[in-house]
Amino acid sequence: MGMLYKGEWTDQDDIIHNGAYIRPDSKYNGEIAKDVIENIATFPGRYWLIGSNSCQWSQRPMLMRRLKKLDNLIPLHIAHGPRLEGYAINGGATWDIPGSQFAICHLHQLYTLSDPDYTGRSTVPVLWDSLSQQIISNESSQIMHALDKVETEDQHPLTYYPPSLSKEMSLTDSWIYSGLSNGVYKAGFAQSQNAYNQAVALVFHTLDRLEQILTEKRFLFGPDQTASDWKLFTTLLRFDLVYYTLHRCIKRRLVDYPNLWAYTRDLYQTRSISGIVDIPTIVAASYQNDTTNNPHNIIPIMPDLDWETPHERDTLKANRS
Repeated sequence: MGMLYKGEWTDQDDIIHNGAYIRPDSKYNGEIAKDVIENIATFPGRYWLIGSNSCQWSQRPMLMRRLKKLDNLIPLHIAHGPRLEGYAINGGATWDIPGSQFAICHLHQLYTLSDPDYTGRSTVPVLWDSLSQQIISNESSQIMHALDKVETEDQHPLTYYPPSLSKEMSLTDSWIYSGLSNGVYKAGFAQSQNAYNQAVALVFHTLDRLEQILTEKRFLFGPDQTASDWKLFTTLLRFDLVYYTLHRCIKRRLVDYPNLWAYTRDLYQTRSISGIVDIPTIVAASYQNDTTNNPHNIIPIMPDLDWETPHERDTLKANRS
């Protein structure tokens, strides 16, 4: 995968330890400052969101941007193309950095513009400040939370972080992340049988737990969508398409879980995100770039999944769409 070391690109990476995948912490993962949140509404176009269609973490703030009707305030750029030095920024062509006189080919060049001595992986999503020429955050959860706090006349009037659920959401997000959202990467990147076995066991334990929770609740905490539901959605969306085969999580498919499969379709059919989930691009970008498990870059024929089949979970009484 490669990383930056003191501002220089190296093909070495520090993510495998004793055969197990360990996701590194980031320099830019802290809480986003209140003045940044206020400036998003005050100065349209100042802050850019940079993402990738293959990445579940990127899709999280991309969805929140749409759910909160912030498209006109925060421009979106999709990093894409062959990953010769990490993420290509513009399909192999140069991209003019907003607010800058510089043009770049690789995402890691944005990181070194923000910090010339940066050491770490250059990942998406990125919230970029075109005025200060700084990366504000590359942590999907923090960007989501900040976007939810932006106050504009056009924003969705409801919050996806209800204060009454704050503690419960944090705890739920934690075990879903450890067992499933990051767990599928631990399985896919594992370089020892023991690390793989442990990761896969936890992936399916987590899916089993979620299936039970969703037996009586339309969404994770009841009748309304929360940020936790949308975080989970980006993982479930990719499960049968990507993680089942490419990451070797083949014990069961998402469609083998009646509640989880209907729940995922329920979120997919939310009117406000209609048309922005590009499944063919998710599949193509994942199989061409995301792991060494597909050395010939063959894009598989997708399974026959009907995402528009009625989910019938509205009988559990939800009111957000």
